[in-house]
Amino acid sequence: MSKQITIQDFIGVRAEYDQDGTYIWGVSSKDELQMIGEVRGWGAIQNLFINDEDAAMKFQDDLGEFIADAINEKLERER
Repeated sequence: MSKQITIQDFIGVRAEYDQDGTYIWGVSSKDELQMIGEVRGWGAIQNLFINDEDAAMKFQDDLGEFIADAINEKLERER
């Protein structure tokens, strides 16, 4: 019988947001990366910040960090 893999096993020890690629990565205990998500919604985000692309990019990065932090908080609670 095979071992049941949990979501926590798949994500690893923590989640990280990659500002250069807008990806959210799961990081294993050996620092191996597994992509678990991508921050999307650029069309809506850029429309929130008309004529201010720097603010839109910062907002997108802040959103990615927010999501990664939420994942990390849940991982910590369930340990």
